[in-house]
Amino acid sequence: MQSENNFIVTARKWRPLKFGDVVGQSHITVTLKNAIQTGRVHHAYLFSGPRGVGKTTTARILARALNCSNPKDFEPCNECLSCISIIEGRSLDVIEIDGASNNSVDDVRKLRENAKYPPVNGKYKMYIIDEVHMLSTSAFNALLKTLEEPPPHLLFVFATTEPHKVPATILSRCQRHSFKRMELETIKKHIEFIAKSEGMEIDEESLIAISKKADGSMRDAQSIFDQVRAFCGDKINYDTLLEALHLVDLDFFFRISKAIYEHNPEEMLEIVKEAVNKGYDIQECLGGMVEHFRNLLTVKLTNSSKLIEGSTAYLKKYEEEASKFTKADLLRLLNLITSTEQSIRFAPQPRIKFEVALVQMASLDSLLDISELLQEIRSLKGLPVSKQDTPKANKEAEKKTDRKEEVNYKTTDDSDSKAVVSEPLEIEKQESESINLPTYDFEVSDAEETKSDNNVILDTISADKISDGWEEFLEKYANSDNGLSMLSNKNLVLPTFYDSEIIFEVVSNFALENLEKKRLSIISALYEFYGAEIKCKILLGPPDKFETHEEEEAPKENIPSKTTGKKTSNKENKEKTSKSSLNKNKSNENKHPIENLLEDLFGAKEIQRKM
Repeated sequence: MQSENNFIVTARKWRPLKFGDVVGQSHITVTLKNAIQTGRVHHAYLFSGPRGVGKTTTARILARALNCSNPKDFEPCNECLSCISIIEGRSLDVIEIDGASNNSVDDVRKLRENAKYPPVNGKYKMYIIDEVHMLSTSAFNALLKTLEEPPPHLLFVFATTEPHKVPATILSRCQRHSFKRMELETIKKHIEFIAKSEGMEIDEESLIAISKKADGSMRDAQSIFDQVRAFCGDKINYDTLLEALHLVDLDFFFRISKAIYEHNPEEMLEIVKEAVNKGYDIQECLGGMVEHFRNLLTVKLTNSSKLIEGSTAYLKKYEEEASKFTKADLLRLLNLITSTEQSIRFAPQPRIKFEVALVQMASLDSLLDISELLQEIRSLKGLPVSKQDTPKANKEAEKKTDRKEEVNYKTTDDSDSKAVVSEPLEIEKQESESINLPTYDFEVSDAEETKSDNNVILDTISADKISDGWEEFLEKYANSDNGLSMLSNKNLVLPTFYDSEIIFEVVSNFALENLEKKRLSIISALYEFYGAEIKCKILLGPPDKFETHEEEEAPKENIPSKTTGKKTSNKENKEKTSKSSLNKNKSNENKHPIENLLEDLFGAKEIQRKM
C-alpha cells in the first residue's frame, strides 16, 4: 500500500530540472541561458508549440534559474530554499494559473492587484499562465496595461498550443519562442535512456512503436511507456506491446501489399475478416496503409530506406518489397487509399467499403509504360524496332529535345555559282556513316523494278533531284500501309533538301520521337526510290514555320545547292496531285497531330470519336 502511494508517473519523475536536461529544444534553452547571463531578461515570454514538448517545464526552470541563490553556470541548483519551494509548488513568488478556469476580467483584476507586491524570497515574481489562449477578450484587454509597463520585479510566461488565438496586442508585447515537435529518434533515445536507468529490457521495434504512437509528444511517449510497462513488466517485446496498445502489426500491411502484387482478392477478404475480428479500427488500418505504401514509394524513388522510420529488419523488408511495384502502381494505390479514407467516414457500412477497396487494389493490373506498349505493338505488326523504342532511350531522347537547341548556320560563298548558300552545322555526330539497311516488302511496279535493276546505284544525289522526286516519293510511300504518312503532313514535318541528305524539322517533341523511331524505314524507302543512300536528320523546328495557311504559297526560285519543302518543284506544275490527295491533305491538316500519328502507327484510315 505504501509503494502504491509513493508511485510517481514517468512524466513527472523524469521531468527536466535544468536547461541542459530539456530534450529537443536547445534553440530555446540556449537563448534563455544567454539572456540570464547578459542580464537581458524580457518581462513577458510566450511559449507556443504542440502538447508535451516542454513549455511549462521550461517556464519553471526559468523561474528557478532567476530566483536561485546558488546558480551554477546560470542553471538552477535545485537545492536552495527558493528552488525547492518552486519544485514542490508552494512558492509565493512563482504563481501558476490555468487560463481555462481563470479567464474572466475579475481573475485578471486580482492578478493585477497582487502583481504590485514585491517577491518574498527571490528576485522576481513570475506568473505562469498555461493555455493563455483560453482567456476572454475582456481579460486580455484588462491585462494589456500591466503587460506593457510591468513593475521591475514582475515577469510573465504565457504557454499555449494555439498562438493564433492570442490577440496581436498581446503577441506584440511578448518575446515569442516556438517549441518544435519532437523527432522520432529523439523520443526513442530518451525512452531507451529511461528504460535502462530503471533496469528494464526493451527491443528496438517496441521503442519505435512507442515513439510513433506518441506523435511528437514526449509526455505522451512517457505515458504510453507506463501503460506498456504495467502490461509487460520489466521486459518489453514487440508482440506483447502490440497486444497492450492494440496496434496494427506492420506484417498486416505487408500481407496487403503481397496480395496486391500477387493479384489475390481472396486473401484480401481474409485480411479484412481478421482485422474486424481483432477489433482493429478501419480508419487506423487505412492510415497505416498510407504510411506503408508511402514507405515503398520513397524506397522506389530514392533506392534507399533512409527516409523510413523503422527497425533494421523492416527497412530491409521494404527494400525487397519495393522492387515488386512500379512508381505508377504505388501512386495509383495511394490515390485509391486516400479516396477510400475520405469516403469511409460517411459510409453506413465501413467494412464493405474497406473490402471493396482492398479487392479493387488486388484486381488492378500493373501499369505498362507507353513506350514498352508501342514497342510490343510494333513487334507484333512486324514493324522495325530499334534501340530508340526502349524506355531508357526515350528518356535520353527527352533530355536531348528538352534542351531546345537551336540550329546554327554557317554561310559559304560559292564563286562559281555566285550564290550564297546556308548550310546547317551538325549538332550531334552521326552514329554511323554507313547504315545497315533493313529489307522491306514495298509494292513496286514491274516497270520501276526493271528501271532500278538497269540503273547504276549512285554514290551521291543532288538536292535538286531529291526535291524533284519528293512529291512522287510521298505519293508512293507516305501512306498508312508503310507507316510513313506523317511525312506528307506539312503541319507536322517540313523537309529541307541537301546533296545526299534531308533534314526534317518537326513541330513537337512527340512528333520528333515518333519520326525518330521510323528513321530506318525512311532511309530504306529513300534508298529504294532514289537508288542512292540519303542521310536523314530530324530536328525540332521553330513553331512559326508550321502555321497553316488557307492558300498555297507562291513558288520560289530554285537555289542550286538546296531546296526547301515549302517551294514548288519544276515538275509540280505538270501534275502535282489529284483531287482525292488534296482532300486527304486538307483532312489531315484539320486533325490533331496525335491522331495522325496513331493512324500512321496502326494503319487506320480514320479514328472514330466517341460522342
